[in-house]
Amino acid sequence: MLTAVLLALSNGLCIGLSRAVNGHLGRRDGPLRASLWNHVVGFVFLSAPMALQGVGAFHVGPAPWFAWIGGVLGVAFVALNSHVVVRLGASRTAGLVVGAQMLTGVVISNLGAAIDGRTLVRLAGAGLIVAGIWLANTPNAPRRLRRAPAAQAGEPK
Repeated sequence: MLTAVLLALSNGLCIGLSRAVNGHLGRRDGPLRASLWNHVVGFVFLSAPMALQGVGAFHVGPAPWFAWIGGVLGVAFVALNSHVVVRLGASRTAGLVVGAQMLTGVVISNLGAAIDGRTLVRLAGAGLIVAGIWLANTPNAPRRLRRAPAAQAGEPK
């Protein structure tokens, strides 16, 4: 379990660094070219170790049609990030992406399942993450939070 957690954290590090690097490339050459070069370099990088495994490593077995959508989503992911990161900044972009990923994960994990206590805990966790993202990206958040009760009570701001 610890290995999986460390790998997931390493994956987050790679995604954050990739987002920043692709953002710089996207600023210079546009998000679509950044996505194209990201995938070309990734293809070359991945092909080398697969080629060492032999020709059979490139064989693709039967898969449902929707299994191929992952490549399209990957292109969209890199292009969108390359476009957005230079406009919102790395921290805000990462926060919004993580928040959307968390909410998507909760929805996917509960597709077709009844809403039970575990679902509510997951939703609460996702809500806390979204709240944390808002706090991390709102410089005046503590000041706003202190004003809120006074404003509700009808006191002057």
